[in-house]
Amino acid sequence: MKKIILLAFAIPSLLPAPAQMDIPPDGGNTTAMVSEEVGISSITIKYHRPAVKGREGKIWGGVVPWGFNAYNMSAGKPASPWRAGANEATTISFEHDVKVEGNDLKAGTYALYMAMGKDTVTVIFSKETEAWGTFFYQPENDVLRVRVKPVVLDRSVERLKYEFTDQQEKSCVLTLQWEKMLIPFKVEVDVDNIVLNRIREQLIGPKGFASGNLVQVSWYYFKKNTNLEEALGWAKRAVSGQPFGQSNFETVKMLALGYEKLNRIQQADSVMNTALPYATLSQYSNYGRSLLSAKRNERALEVMLGAREKFGDVYAVNNGLCYAYSATGDYKKALQYANKALDQATAQAKATVLSNIEKLKAGKDIN
Repeated sequence: MKKIILLAFAIPSLLPAPAQMDIPPDGGNTTAMVSEEVGISSITIKYHRPAVKGREGKIWGGVVPWGFNAYNMSAGKPASPWRAGANEATTISFEHDVKVEGNDLKAGTYALYMAMGKDTVTVIFSKETEAWGTFFYQPENDVLRVRVKPVVLDRSVERLKYEFTDQQEKSCVLTLQWEKMLIPFKVEVDVDNIVLNRIREQLIGPKGFASGNLVQVSWYYFKKNTNLEEALGWAKRAVSGQPFGQSNFETVKMLALGYEKLNRIQQADSVMNTALPYATLSQYSNYGRSLLSAKRNERALEVMLGAREKFGDVYAVNNGLCYAYSATGDYKKALQYANKALDQATAQAKATVLSNIEKLKAGKDIN
């Protein structure tokens, strides 16, 4: 019998270690993940969410000790920062290199720790991503430390949470919020170079053969008014690049816009003249309006007169000529076409046309 009992105790040691079962985490600390992109670069935080559970006024300096005073098993004494969450170490992942509070930090995943203070919090990014809490924290594994100012909240946050706030084109602020404390730190991303490098990578692959993709990236930079020469090259490829370039109104218009952005107006007009013969009435009208917005009034009138030759006596043409003549100061002609447009206008458009007529009679530009 004694041998049987001893064997029974020995058997578990021969079994493989059990896999983690799908059960809720200990202590009711819910698991969470929050992620956001700055530009095209993702930032992700994974953490556990402890609750206040009636401990208002006892969290900071109590449940969470001040400074480096969490217990450290390696040191055998209080020597660790807070895990900035519960259970396993909170982790933060950056898809690309970033700046945190103005300090460089390489792309990758880090444990996120905090040494809490009433006036200053030290936010720590560590290589200890597989740790359980900070029980074996080693300061030599710190990659970056930054100091930030905590903010006292006027409301209590029951469960710890991370949020992205103050989202800008090239930055965001990450905040930890729990009980009546908020800890913010700013993350900046080199969006311009990340996007440009990614576009260049994609355009030497299969995506670079699609005319629509070339138009899309050209438009992105024309809108931003940056990287114009390279964007013009992509616009040219969209029109005539081999083997899939497409010469249609939209691709040619984008090419013309590139020349315009580079102040090569004569080339822009020449290119657009090749597209206008197969432009729709709507495309003619939109192009005419864009010229008026750019204060290129004579060119706008020229384009709308071309629309009249192609599409005849229709509302969109007459209304467009009304605006074009008004922009050039010829209110008499503008009024003539406004009256034509009035006869052809829908019930919804009549009020605007009538308003234009009154302004023109008073000698006022309607643009």
